[in-house]
Amino acid sequence: MPHDPISDAIFDVTHAYRAAMRSSIQAKDLGLNFMHVKCLSFINNRQSCTANDIVNFFNRDKAQIARLIKEMIENQWLTKMANPEDKRSQLLSLTEEGAELASLIAKTQMDVRKKMQTSLSEAELKEFTRIMSIINSNLQSL
Repeated sequence: MPHDPISDAIFDVTHAYRAAMRSSIQAKDLGLNFMHVKCLSFINNRQSCTANDIVNFFNRDKAQIARLIKEMIENQWLTKMANPEDKRSQLLSLTEEGAELASLIAKTQMDVRKKMQTSLSEAELKEFTRIMSIINSNLQSL
């Protein structure tokens, strides 16, 4: 198989980012996986959130998100309550423990982001973001 420097670079950065996040928040000790982290952050940053919002935002299977929400409720990170605007859905909200985890995640993301940006100029960061956006758009169109 031929060497693919772009795929290797993307994989290496993704792996290093996840490892730094896991290590910093002690994810294994807390029982957190990547999707827990993403969902807790997503819910924390919204006024209101339903399971369908998560499905649509992350483009994931409904059953996968339902299992994830069930786990987070069992871990006492989330609660569900009736959605006053749509009786067919339920609003998700963070418990006190879930909010503390979301705050830890946000702080860790900021710390990791600062570390990632060390030695990079604003112009380099803008160019990186521009290129990654193009790559993402190209992949979304597959």
